Amino acid sequence: MKALESRILDQIQQAGGWIGFDEFMQAALYTPGLGYYSGGGVPFSDPQAVGRGDFVTSPMLGPWMADAIWSWAQPLSVPSTGLGRQPARLRIREFGGGRGDLAAELMRRTPAGAIDFEMLETSADLQQMQRERTHGLGAIRWARQLEPGFQGLVIANEVLDAMPVKCFEWMGPEGVREWGVALADAHRAADNRHEFLWAAQPAGHLLADAVAVRAAAAAARGQAWDCGYRGEWSPWFGPWLQSLFESMDVGAVLLIDYGFARPELDHPGRCDGTICAHYQHRRIDAREELLRRVGIQDLTAHVDFTEVAQQARLVGFDVSGFVTQARFLINSGLLHRAQPVIERTTDPADRARLLHQLQMLVSESEMGEVFKVLLLTKGLETQSLTALTDPAFASGDRLASLFSDQ
Repeated sequence: MKALESRILDQIQQAGGWIGFDEFMQAALYTPGLGYYSGGGVPFSDPQAVGRGDFVTSPMLGPWMADAIWSWAQPLSVPSTGLGRQPARLRIREFGGGRGDLAAELMRRTPAGAIDFEMLETSADLQQMQRERTHGLGAIRWARQLEPGFQGLVIANEVLDAMPVKCFEWMGPEGVREWGVALADAHRAADNRHEFLWAAQPAGHLLADAVAVRAAAAAARGQAWDCGYRGEWSPWFGPWLQSLFESMDVGAVLLIDYGFARPELDHPGRCDGTICAHYQHRRIDAREELLRRVGIQDLTAHVDFTEVAQQARLVGFDVSGFVTQARFLINSGLLHRAQPVIERTTDPADRARLLHQLQMLVSESEMGEVFKVLLLTKGLETQSLTALTDPAFASGDRLASLFSDQ
């Protein structure tokens, strides 16, 4: 997209010829009307439009994720104070709801008036998509900023991985370098245009300090980095979690995303970082390609769940559970509830589709292992907290891995 490239070119020139990759990623994904998630890209695959879209998310794979979340979240429901036999109400605030699949499925399977749903979405294009997908299913409010006094459940599915990251390189005694984006000379570029290229400079103190702490912890674990080790750090996690905490009186935050705790993230075989692009169902790892197709390919990095958990504790949340997506779904009784649904499905094609979707969500070779579920809570009574964590976060608990360095 030449208009977006031109804007980023101007941004780089105004910054003196170099910007951090987090700034490039922010512009490429979120520039209004031009960024990948703001009108430029086609993120979500549509089964009715073969060849369109770059990826699918868990809520797009049938009713299963909504089923598990609705069943699991009942301890957060508040009894109705109205007259008559009104159902208990559950307040849900969803961040970055994609096409609106999760909201639509939750509204379909709940009694009228059982959900008070709020969608946080800054993209006008995605908001329109969500409105169309949830039309006629119940009242949903769309908001662009957090309102205080929230009580209930916050859901963020594949939100953290889309937060811009800084790219670093560990140089041992020489310190830390930050990799960002600069411009090639116009005469070297095709069609006499500027091209974006990678360039490094000494890291600022915030990034350098964060990397030094992580490197020391890795060495203490027996995973010492060699010079040239690369990785990512997001400066967005802390402020975002702070805003969530301040807007919530009492409730839970369910974070679902692909990523690792530090002992996995610092594995010697993962020494070149995790940042990549997604385009037409292809994962692109070649670094030079990450600076191409600006605005029409996704940019993402695997989530450092240890960083998220530590930041969550710093702002005041209780870090209450951490399991793989497969464990969360199985522990929540999804397979037991899925069996009669599949048995009642008489059409062979529909039955095969439901089984395939379920398999993708729980299989270790698909989404089941690399996707994790992190539970943060605030102000919950012991009874409600216990009901949320047992059994959903009991079997396969990995909470200790988040704080193994402390």
